[in-house]
Amino acid sequence: MTTKAPSKIKAADPSDPLKIIYDMVEKEFTDVLPVTNDRYRLGFNLHKFFKGEANSVEEAVRTTKPETKIDLNELVKKVEEKYNKLNLNRK
Repeated sequence: MTTKAPSKIKAADPSDPLKIIYDMVEKEFTDVLPVTNDRYRLGFNLHKFFKGEANSVEEAVRTTKPETKIDLNELVKKVEEKYNKLNLNRK
């Protein structure tokens, strides 16, 4: 019996907004959001905001419902600050 080689993974474009958002969340919020899936959900919801499917960064954070080590309002402020530093233009 033989096994097929694993599929090749195409690296994401570093200028892709999706990659930029996920990298920011992973880099900046690992200590505040210890659960990996919460960080993934936050990145997903921030990307929805970027695409215009969410009304605000606050809505994106609250929709995530993360288990956080800090107050949710403080987390919203920190995420808004870091997101704004990315200088991404909303679609």
